Amino acid sequence: MPYTIIRPNYFFQNDASFKDLLTKKSVYPQPLGPVGISAVDIRDIAEASAIALMSDQHFGKTYNVNGPAILSGPKVASIWSRVLGKEIKYAGDNLDTFEEEMRRHAPSWAAFDFRMMFQGYLERGFVAEDGEAATLTGLLGHEPRTYEAFAHETLLEWQNLAKPRAAA
Repeated sequence: MPYTIIRPNYFFQNDASFKDLLTKKSVYPQPLGPVGISAVDIRDIAEASAIALMSDQHFGKTYNVNGPAILSGPKVASIWSRVLGKEIKYAGDNLDTFEEEMRRHAPSWAAFDFRMMFQGYLERGFVAEDGEAATLTGLLGHEPRTYEAFAHETLLEWQNLAKPRAAA
């Protein structure tokens, strides 16, 4: 049976839900750790999947879909600092605190699952292997989107949502 495997990394768009934490509390909460991850834009995942489904030349291949840069917790906080024009602090790598906070917003089992995922990021990172960025660029026909571009686009979306709508 023909197959193509698409294996995406952590999604940039997960961070869009941190509007209040970033804009009001000036903190980036995800414990990405010092090694970092090669997070990816969901639009690159969708595009890579569509391309792979449209041609049998991708049968039997596996694509690790990663963003173009390694993102550590401190690095993501610095990106948001530049985008928002104020200091954003990294919440750090304390998984007990992270899980406790997650339990306020998610079931206990989900908070634990997230903790286990982030523990792997802290211990080993989740970084693209050599050549994966070039493979994805070749598949897409363009460079994968950057976290910086995502952060700028997300800020614009937040600003547009905050604007009052004109009466019809």
